[in-house]
Amino acid sequence: MNEGYIRREIKALLEKANSLKNTDSQRAIELSNDALLLSEKIEYTLGVKVAKLYMAYSYYSIGNDEKALELIFVSLHYFIEKGFCDLIWWEYNLLGIIFSELGDIEKSMTFYDKAQIVAIEIDLGKRYDNKATSKKSIMLTLNNIAENYKLLNEYKEALSYSERAYDIDSLSDYSLSSGVTILSLGEIYYLLEDYEKANILSYKALKYMKRYNYTIADADIYKLLAQTSWKKRNYAKADEYFYIAINLNEKQAIPSYKIDSLLSYYEYMMDRKKIKKAIVILIDACNVSIKYKQHEKVSEISMMLSILYEKSGEYESSFRYMKLHYKYEKKHIEDYKKNIIQSLNMKKKMLEIEKENNRIIEKNVNLKIESQSLQMLVEKISIISELGQKITSTLNEHSILDILYSSIKDFMDLSYFCIGLYDENNSMINYLDAIINGKKENIPALSLLSKPSFTEKCIESGELIIINNVSKEFPRYINEGAFNNQLKLNYNSELNSLMFCPLIVNAKIIGVMSIQSKGKNAFTPYHIEMVKALSSYAAIAINNSIKSMELEMEVIKTKEIQIELEKVNEILLSLSENDSLTGIPNRRKFDIYINDVWEGSIRERNSLSLLIIDIDYFKEYNDNFGHLEGDNCLARVASILANLNNGPYFVARFGGDEFVVLLPESSIDYAIKFGENLRIKLKTLNIRHKFSEISDRITLSIGISSVFPNENITINEFIRKVDNELYIAKRNGRNRISADVY
Repeated sequence: MNEGYIRREIKALLEKANSLKNTDSQRAIELSNDALLLSEKIEYTLGVKVAKLYMAYSYYSIGNDEKALELIFVSLHYFIEKGFCDLIWWEYNLLGIIFSELGDIEKSMTFYDKAQIVAIEIDLGKRYDNKATSKKSIMLTLNNIAENYKLLNEYKEALSYSERAYDIDSLSDYSLSSGVTILSLGEIYYLLEDYEKANILSYKALKYMKRYNYTIADADIYKLLAQTSWKKRNYAKADEYFYIAINLNEKQAIPSYKIDSLLSYYEYMMDRKKIKKAIVILIDACNVSIKYKQHEKVSEISMMLSILYEKSGEYESSFRYMKLHYKYEKKHIEDYKKNIIQSLNMKKKMLEIEKENNRIIEKNVNLKIESQSLQMLVEKISIISELGQKITSTLNEHSILDILYSSIKDFMDLSYFCIGLYDENNSMINYLDAIINGKKENIPALSLLSKPSFTEKCIESGELIIINNVSKEFPRYINEGAFNNQLKLNYNSELNSLMFCPLIVNAKIIGVMSIQSKGKNAFTPYHIEMVKALSSYAAIAINNSIKSMELEMEVIKTKEIQIELEKVNEILLSLSENDSLTGIPNRRKFDIYINDVWEGSIRERNSLSLLIIDIDYFKEYNDNFGHLEGDNCLARVASILANLNNGPYFVARFGGDEFVVLLPESSIDYAIKFGENLRIKLKTLNIRHKFSEISDRITLSIGISSVFPNENITINEFIRKVDNELYIAKRNGRNRISADVY
């Protein structure tokens, strides 16, 4: 097989992969990998790099951003070196999309800017794909920039970019995007609350996407149609379109789109006051989030469900979802830590790529200086990356202290190191020990309300304090009296270079990291930049540790509440299902039980029997002996019923002086025998009843029937049959059994 034939096969594989990248990403990866292997076999570098680019796009489509970035990094340098404008644009545009989804909008916009510059050169420059055009590339990048401004809630700015993309696309009858620009513009008008325009653009987008057979965005169109119909109070259309959108998302959308559609549907149902339906939809969204490991979404949605159930008085369900919230909030924190590590790795790789690109652009720069600079940056990134991995893998504050100390002493002279946690309410600094000349020592808490100190100035300003000669520089921060007071402390007596770095999370100071050295001028610009970079990750790690401890306390508290709730539920369940007088199950519990047994008997094709039992002349007993004696009589009869050793059966008080016995998997003969045995047992109670017309003791009348449950017989019909048998027994003189098969 000659090389020319293999190259044609590679080209065919790549074209097929490119056509499937949006509709069947997994298949696109397989085809690209086949092209990659063939390219490597014949040492066809361009084929290798293009295959990796196509694989990168497909990995992004299935949510594997880390793999996508790895593949982009290994091909971008080659495309720049060879000058393939369309492929360079593709990679910059894809990098913009990925960093946008990762939440780094600034980095995303940087790549979109680069993509726009390269897009202009496509028509006149070197191209891999002859179908690539500057117009289409610029249009797609403008549309992506609009998406970024949407994320920032800058809708007017988003509208400006979206309209530019729309205008370019309209010149080609929207064929460049297959109608995507129409949908994007409609979504922005919806966010701007111009629902009429959004609705019109939705229908227009649907029309053009059908024309160009672009089905990927169908779910998004119907979602927008549903939302605009909702806002225009056309509820029939809103119902119809939400139903279509949800079903389409079920078949083809990525997890985040499915969840967002369900949440929109939930908001719609809440607006319609259909609370029960809204809760069902929200549970659906929660389950989808769990299925696809969207931990942040699970945490958010389960909290919403907990609040909804609490408002409706369903405290058990509220508590269950509150537990789920705490469980997935913890997982979200773990994800966040992993993202920090991933971000560090990405940053390292991006810096390496950018430096390599600069080497190509600036070939005449002094190689020795560039090499030294690169080495220093690589060292810096390596330390930060390693530290990020270590400190985000532990939630123990003292372990974080040890890891930071070990990392910092590797690149600078270090005599004293400590971390103090800021207690804002009490104006105190509580230290996590100090490491002095390599040994750990406890140091007392510091009150910020007493004499001025470097630490207090650091907290007050929120700025890094750098002192390279303390005897000369201290007056900039504290007075001489305060300085002399600090000198009295043993650990400061020989220290000449001091650094106090605020630990900040979300604009809030949570502590101070102090690094001190015996030598003068110990801190170079390199050291300062390194410490500033490390302090950000130290702050995140310590804050995670604090949050973890708070979460553990909350979990303990929640468990205690759960135990109490379970006890209360047990009591409530017992009260709701058992008769307070006799202690046996009540009518409510019987109704539940017979329904379950009935359904099971239908499935298994088993018969069941039912006895309805009435105490003969109980009214006369109650009227003459009084209600207390009447209650005692009922309780004694119930005790006999509950303690028969006749195999499996279910007994309940049916109401007044009537009881029921349900016998699963039993025949009429067995039921009659059971009834006779019951009447015999009753005689042992020897309860006198001189007001009975048939006996001087309490007697029973029993109605019995057996049935093979099926779809043509209802439970109520069967119970009426048994009740009729009881009536026959009483009509025929009482103190007897009347039985018949249904």
